[in-house]
Amino acid sequence: MIWVEILGRHHDVIARHRCDGVEVRIGRGYDNDVVIDDPFVAPSHLRVFHGDDGTLVAEDLGSANGLRVGDGEALPRVVVDGDRPLRIGRTLVRIRQADHAVAPERAAAPGARMWPRAIALATAVFAIELLSSWLTQTTEQKPSRQVLSLVAIAGVVLVWTTAWAILNRIFAGHARFERHLVIALTALLALSIADELVDLGAFALSWRVLADFSYVGAWMLFAALCYFHLREIGPAHRKLKAAIVFGLGAAAVVTQTLSQYQYETGPWVSRQSYVRKVYPPFLRLVAPQDDDSFFAGAGRLQADLDRARKEEAPSDGYSGIGGDD
Repeated sequence: MIWVEILGRHHDVIARHRCDGVEVRIGRGYDNDVVIDDPFVAPSHLRVFHGDDGTLVAEDLGSANGLRVGDGEALPRVVVDGDRPLRIGRTLVRIRQADHAVAPERAAAPGARMWPRAIALATAVFAIELLSSWLTQTTEQKPSRQVLSLVAIAGVVLVWTTAWAILNRIFAGHARFERHLVIALTALLALSIADELVDLGAFALSWRVLADFSYVGAWMLFAALCYFHLREIGPAHRKLKAAIVFGLGAAAVVTQTLSQYQYETGPWVSRQSYVRKVYPPFLRLVAPQDDDSFFAGAGRLQADLDRARKEEAPSDGYSGIGGDD
């Protein structure tokens, strides 16, 4: 008895064929024991038989594309070991005897319950969003704005998760919507916490660097999100996937850094405020500026403005001071 396995791109088994007889013939013709629907496979491509010492031997029958071990050179004959896949045309096959040793079974662990985890993550994200909105509210409370914000977040997450579930269905045969939902919500929760800490640090400690370079962490978190989605679709080539997504994330960081540097170092551009959210005063940890320092800074600003008014305007007619003001 000889078993012929048809393998996929990641060496996963697509089909198994049990063959009884002295030899097995593989090809595209219907007179073969195993018929392979591959236009690069010859009508009679491969013959598998037992050698004099009892080992299995695969022999090419004069095909145009030959017999290869993996991506190696074409060979007229190969001794089959049951582990190395053989390539005929663009199809991978693996040939084993009935007494081929297989690995012992794995212990079945209870399946992880994804929906409770997804609900907990969504609740945490919504709680952080509501707390941030409540702390930074400077006008009359409007519940409708908070509800619309939560609905928008939920819509974006569902669209993002559905897209990855569709890709998972196309390339792996199953959607795994709940797993991709947990991945998306985990990344969103991490991003929400990091964004809130950056804003709080910029307000409480006057740390401008947090606000100026917060995009670095955001891009890396986005790259990690894409990597875990890709790993869920298929576990193969993890290092390659990580290198691609984090390389693209690093390229985005470099591009945004250069763009930000060119904008902020322009001759007529003044640096914008780095405090994006205004929190309650009790969260301010840095001592307020005294009156003398404030008016001294205002005096220096007045001198700069007077000097700028006397200078000639740029050739393009744009003035960083705002025209005649």
